[in-house]
Amino acid sequence: LQISIPIPDNSKYIIDQTIIFGEGERFTGVLYLVHDISADEVVEFYRVNMRDDGWSEIAIVRSGFVLMNFDKEDRFATIKVNRNRNLVYDSSSSEVTIGPKTGTTINRSLNIDPNQGSSEEQPFTIQ
Repeated sequence: LQISIPIPDNSKYIIDQTIIFGEGERFTGVLYLVHDISADEVVEFYRVNMRDDGWSEIAIVRSGFVLMNFDKEDRFATIKVNRNRNLVYDSSSSEVTIGPKTGTTINRSLNIDPNQGSSEEQPFTIQ
């Protein structure tokens, strides 16, 4: 794949789940990866290497998995790292979602003609 984002060494793509549109720094999509290192090592890799690649860390949430959010200029990245406990060694997987930021806001219901009625009317009524 011709994408411009840090990926841990020896990561393997899950081809039948990965979806990529575009290439280089402008790609959009979801990468599904399997790693032969622990989830903690993958998290540390992304936190350091995303920053070194010009991304800003927005948030990190730790639970049964780790969810990290980054942004860079007009793009966002959400990385979910899953712990895969194996009896022999720790491994992990990650889902990397990258796309453009958007400022789109839906102000009214899609089934209402904005040219009819006053601007004071609500798009729907709750009874």
